[in-house]
Amino acid sequence: MPIDLGLARVSKLLQHLGNPHKSSFKSIHVAGTNGKGSTIAYLSSILTTCKIRVGRFTSPHLIHYNDSVTIDNEPYPIAKFNYFASLVHEKNLTFGLGCTEFELMTATAFKIFEQENIDLAIIEVGLGGRLDATNVLEAYSSRALEEKKGGVIVSAITKIGLDHEKFLGNDLAGIAGEKAGIIKRGIPCIVDGTNESPVISKIKNIAVEREASLYLVDGFRDTDNIGEAQYEKIGSVSFAKECLEISPLKGKFQLQNVAVALYVIQILTKEYTKLLNSLDAKINKDNIKEGIRRTSWPGRLQALTPKNRSWPVLIDGAHNESAAIELGKYVNETLRDDKGVLFVVAMTEGKSIDNLLKHIAVKDTDTLIATSFMAPEKMPWVKCYDPDILADQAKQYVNDVHVCTSQKDNIAHVYDFINSFKEKGDNRNIVMCGSLYLCSDILKDYQHS
Repeated sequence: MPIDLGLARVSKLLQHLGNPHKSSFKSIHVAGTNGKGSTIAYLSSILTTCKIRVGRFTSPHLIHYNDSVTIDNEPYPIAKFNYFASLVHEKNLTFGLGCTEFELMTATAFKIFEQENIDLAIIEVGLGGRLDATNVLEAYSSRALEEKKGGVIVSAITKIGLDHEKFLGNDLAGIAGEKAGIIKRGIPCIVDGTNESPVISKIKNIAVEREASLYLVDGFRDTDNIGEAQYEKIGSVSFAKECLEISPLKGKFQLQNVAVALYVIQILTKEYTKLLNSLDAKINKDNIKEGIRRTSWPGRLQALTPKNRSWPVLIDGAHNESAAIELGKYVNETLRDDKGVLFVVAMTEGKSIDNLLKHIAVKDTDTLIATSFMAPEKMPWVKCYDPDILADQAKQYVNDVHVCTSQKDNIAHVYDFINSFKEKGDNRNIVMCGSLYLCSDILKDYQHS
């Protein structure tokens, strides 16, 4: 079943599963257009390094559908995942709930976290926030620790831009209102303070309505002081910059994601000392820095060398305009020279081709190869643009455009196509982008190299 936002179906499903999200794990809930995945990756790695048992739920899956759920940064084993997924599907069918695939995945993740007795879950919003299936999560109460109940202990909102306008609206304030729907009454919320003013204004209004403490974070300057915490200055600008220097994730924009993650940690140490003590957590600057150093978030400005090839590529999802802008900046600063760049692009139907290419391409020097990606596992509603359609539009932005049509082994075929340029002496840098599903195909092939 394709996207159909709402909380009624998934709430009923979770009731039939014993409401695991209410009865067991504490959670950190993260929304945003860009950066939420990286922020969650930082948080998951830091907290695991600090000896907290962490469950993580993100979407979409990148390699296989079970990698949406991790325990201590390891994908949940497929056999165990399938057991819980079957249990959830059976309840859905038995009670005729008609849940979407994402709702089923959300319920599966929550049931796994309950059964694995995790200490803390980090939950990524799938789409929007207010009506996203993950927003069945409720606020944590001060009595919940004694009663061993779950709930959201802190929420975070990363960079917000235009994306999924069909579902969320066509202006930043409206989209911000949907994202800010995850703010829980009385629960602190950390927000990327570099968001546009209509975004900040909308989020502030909702936080005030829900009596939630709001912290705006800017990795470039101190914008707020939450007072002395157990470990002073974890959320400071200087420490964020120090952490960015050791982060394996590329791009200057990562400073904001690091800063948001660090501020979440700061709030945990300030507001939830009793909870952290009960977990025997080892939160200190050394463990935080080690967690940053260990962070992995594939498919975002990731450099790799495909198997049996002698040339490296940079891969990046760049699935919306904000991400395309950051990709363009990175390419121009690190990869582009007078000879241009060789781009390989595949995109999901409905995404704006213009909003990608206008930020990354140089008309006279670049080459663009339009291709496709394989249908993602368990997501039949996701369709790829026909490469001919993509190539047609690309000619507005790049003079040298080619089409590499899909084959059974699509990525190997694309690599052969690239190699035909290399054999003629083309030494330009290669960037493969436009969809995380293209990155998925690349990474699946890479893992088997």
